[in-house]
Amino acid sequence: MKLPLAQRIAYGASDLGASLTFVAINTWLLYALVNVAGVPPLWAGAVFVAGRLVDAFTDPIMGVLGDRWRDRVGRLPFLRWGAFPLGAAFAAVWWAPDLGPGGAVAYALVTFVLFGIAYTVVQVPTMALTPELAPDYDERTALTSWRIGFGVVASMLAVAAPPMVVLAVVGGGDLAAAGPAGWRVLGVVFGVVAALAYLTTATVVREPVRPPKPAGPVVHAPWWTAFRAPGYASVWTLFLLVTLGIMTLNSMLPFFLESALELPGEAQTLVLGTLFGVAVLSFPLWGMLSARLGKRGALTLGLLLLAGATLTLVSVTPPGAVSPLLLTLTALAGVGLAAVMMLPWAMLPDVVEFDALAHGERREGLLYALFTFGQKAAGSLGVFANALAAAWFGYVQGSALQAPETVAGIRLMTGPVAAGIFLIAAAWVWTYPITRERHAAAQAALSAAAGKAPLAG
Repeated sequence: MKLPLAQRIAYGASDLGASLTFVAINTWLLYALVNVAGVPPLWAGAVFVAGRLVDAFTDPIMGVLGDRWRDRVGRLPFLRWGAFPLGAAFAAVWWAPDLGPGGAVAYALVTFVLFGIAYTVVQVPTMALTPELAPDYDERTALTSWRIGFGVVASMLAVAAPPMVVLAVVGGGDLAAAGPAGWRVLGVVFGVVAALAYLTTATVVREPVRPPKPAGPVVHAPWWTAFRAPGYASVWTLFLLVTLGIMTLNSMLPFFLESALELPGEAQTLVLGTLFGVAVLSFPLWGMLSARLGKRGALTLGLLLLAGATLTLVSVTPPGAVSPLLLTLTALAGVGLAAVMMLPWAMLPDVVEFDALAHGERREGLLYALFTFGQKAAGSLGVFANALAAAWFGYVQGSALQAPETVAGIRLMTGPVAAGIFLIAAAWVWTYPITRERHAAAQAALSAAAGKAPLAG
């Protein structure tokens, strides 16, 4: 069963809001806190870690609430209620009032936590709709490709636009020395776009028809039993590795482009735009490769390509200019990035049926909530690792020019560390046990238990 094109597009549009906010924060907030708000690197990294301690409670709660309330209110009302609070919280993160170092840390932590809660409220119900809207194994890949396609466009804007926007507001100069005005404009603009994206999804997408719940009391299994479902612990760990690698790479890229490659803000936008622009164009390629090689095989190929291109780029690209070599290696990394961003999300929905077989109820909200928490935790861990590296290697706040040992540390995190994580993920992919055939068998078993014809698999 294929969804109408309008439904696919409207569902995919939600990721304009998700990726625009999530990627911008995990790519640029460490940089802004250190160079604009004057927060020491180690304290800036600690903000990310502390915020995720709150998410450890709020994300599973939101998943359980979504599953319990879906038959009464549905999942889409959460998007309508939470869209504008999300946009406002995101804008507040970047406001950076002049409160001194201690006040800046406290302000960053409070706004970061508020953003995390608002993100959970809208994102967990959105993600939980994937297996309900697309019950078919390959249709889930197709629907996910639309969402991630929008997400890569948003990621491109989130990574490439900030230098251009900030320098345009302040009238040029070094990005590290720019004041808070440009970052405030960026926060408001991105916050409005994110809110409108979620509202578009909530308005156009239709709630799926859900089968009636069985009569009598329902015994709900504890949240931690999700990890007993075949494939869930495997894909959850895989997703943590992938996110850790991407966010380690992303949050160090601004430092790498500015201080290691010595590129001005405008040139950084060109490089970052190439990375994500090529990724957008590569989605049809990975859709075809997934159909031929399976999701595991295609993802392995993408991880190896991304690791190799990243490591080569950091090792051999000369500083001082945007060279053809730099753009070529950036484009190759973009091809690999498309697979790495798309395929883990396409693998997760297939676990839903196995979890339902094991526990007698569908728990999409919980499964996606734990995935969302893992995404945020791994992303914050990557940012914190970069904050530790910046402090360890003596990063000088507010300056594009750094000491040779500092530049070496930046190169280490951007290249060997990130590439090493991708290589570990490439090996881990093969612990994921679900194939097209096993998924079809699980759907048939669920259909037989419900006394109806099996879904197309």
